[in-house]
Order: sequence, then C-alpha cells, then structure tokens
Amino acid sequence: MKVRIMTKSEKICEDLGKMYFFKEMVKSNLIYISEAKEEKELADIILRVGNFIIPIQIKEKINNDTDIDKWLNNKVYKKAKKQTKETCRQIMEKIKFKDNNNSDILDNIEKCIIIPIIIFDIQDITVKYKKNYISSNSDLLIHVFNIKDFKKMCDMLIAPMEMIRYLEERKQYINYPLLSCELMEKMILVKNEQEEDMILFYIEKYNLKISDENKLKLLKFNTYLSLFEEHCINNKNEYKIFIKKLSCFFVKKIYHFIDRIDLIIEKGNKKQFYWNSYIIDNEQSVLFISLPREKYNVQFITFISNIFMYNFKINSVLSIISYSISDDMYELDFALCEYDKENESLYVEANNQGYSDVWKHKIEDKI
Repeated sequence: MKVRIMTKSEKICEDLGKMYFFKEMVKSNLIYISEAKEEKELADIILRVGNFIIPIQIKEKINNDTDIDKWLNNKVYKKAKKQTKETCRQIMEKIKFKDNNNSDILDNIEKCIIIPIIIFDIQDITVKYKKNYISSNSDLLIHVFNIKDFKKMCDMLIAPMEMIRYLEERKQYINYPLLSCELMEKMILVKNEQEEDMILFYIEKYNLKISDENKLKLLKFNTYLSLFEEHCINNKNEYKIFIKKLSCFFVKKIYHFIDRIDLIIEKGNKKQFYWNSYIIDNEQSVLFISLPREKYNVQFITFISNIFMYNFKINSVLSIISYSISDDMYELDFALCEYDKENESLYVEANNQGYSDVWKHKIEDKI
C-alpha cells in the first residue's frame, strides 16, 4: 500500500493536534474512495471535538526564491482555498475512507459544524496575511493561520473547546481593529494588530485566568486523558465515548476537574475512603473516589457509582479512582458505569443506609 510521507509542517500540526486535541480525535492519512473509484486525499488533518469538525489544509513554502506575496496568493488563497472548499463538500457527503479507523470522525455529521482551517509555513518570514476567507456562494468561513500563530493559539488556550469558541469569534475580532467588552464592571479595550492580541482579548473576555498554575492544570488534564485507555478498568471498548465528552470541557470546568483529582490523590495518599466530589452537567457526570490500595475492588467502585447515579437520577457516570502506591506515588484508574436498573433495590437500600448522605449535604456544588 502506498503511504504518503508527511511534510515537516504536517507533522508539526499532527503533533499539536495530539498534544491538545487528544490522539483519539486527530485523523491523518485521509484517503477516501471517490464515486469514480479513485483514491483521493480529503485534507491533511482532521480534528473532531464534540460536534465540531476541523479540517486542516497545510501549505509549506520550501523555495526561498519565490516572491512571498505571489506564493501566498497562488498556494494559499487559491489552491488551498479550493481544496478546503472541496473537502467541506465531501465531508457533508459522508465519504468512504480507505482506512476504517477514520470513519468515526464523521459520526452524526448532520449535527456537526465544520470549521475549516488553512495553515501555511513560511519559516522565519514575517508577513501580513488574510486571516479568513468567506465563500461568495455559501456561508462557509475558512480560517487562515501562519503556523506560528496556530501554535500560539494552541499554547495559549490549550483546551480544545476554548479554541473552538475562539475560532467562532475570530471573524469578529479580525473585522474590528479595536475590540472592547465589559467584564466585572470594567471595560477591556484592545487594539487588534496581531493574533496574540486577539487571543489575549478572548482570555480577558471570558476571565479564563490562565496563570502558570492553571496552565499546569490544563496540561495535567491532557496528560490524564492520554492515559485513559490504559487505565480504564471496565468497558474498555467504550472509552473513546468518554474521551470525546471530556474533551468538550471549557477551561473553567477543567480547573474544577483537576482540583477534584488533586483532592482524591491527597485523600488516597492518606488511605482514606472518599467519594464526596463530583461534577454533573449536560455534557458529562464525573465521580471522584479515593480508596486505600488494599481495599481496591472493582465491584465496590461499581456499587458506589450506581448509588451516585441513583441519587442524582442519571444513567451513566465516569468514576475516577485514586489510591496510593507508596509515600510519593499514586495511581489513577477510570471506570465507565451505566446504571444497573435490575439491581435498583440494592441502591435504594444503600441510599437508606446513608451511603449518599455526603452528596445530599451539597459538599460540592454542581458545575
């Protein structure tokens, strides 16, 4: 089988995708079979976050002798734009990929929003460029990024859903050279000259507080999710479903998520039973549990998870369990639990015995 070798820029973008968008949601080698039974490439990379699909077309300038404006006009504003428009058209047709592992990227396509991106790499050359393109015969908006600006967006926002929201607002930021918004009774005013200015305005607008400490929380979140498959103790075949749901967390919810994990790690190191912390919202329900290592038991974890689901009248939960291995080492495991309706009488009895009292006192507010 013939495999196309990725360019340096494509490899950089794939690595950024896997670092910030999680490996399960990054697709490359996107060969599909056309109606004429020909093999064609859809895009260089596709990212999937919730119901958002991000096809990325990448252009890399190799010949330094070429006039930069001419190159941008030919390779980016014309060729890449044409390829991207065709990619979006094909995506909506739900094409057949040669590699079946790529097919899930188009699940529920009728409910999805497509956010296409063109990324160009001109190395160390500095140039002003058109930051978006709107199709004259459709409402399709294509974002254009210098690869350095795209990397800057990833590094500064980190969370996939924050990048999605930023991309949705970026058109307005580009169109208005002076940006303003009111936050906590103060007016924020930013002159939009560089991509970084727009990103900083976005961060201030949503009060994201991406300090060094919080940035570490975001990176820890990505690290934990990258270990999810390996440490999933049940329903391993379904782990991608929860990865996709957790990837839809905005920054502030990720902060809460990591705070709760830090708490159960602390409790686990003290060999304490603890299941007071949780997150419940429309996207995902998460229960945080700590156990002494010698008391670790999958049946008990499933039991507590079902009491939690009974108490809050929900049908599924992701339980995250921490236990101590040594004084300075801990382990995190993940359990994917669906409510066991057949044994509901057990959970009613456990509820009456006080297992769910810790949640009734609202030790943790819902997020």
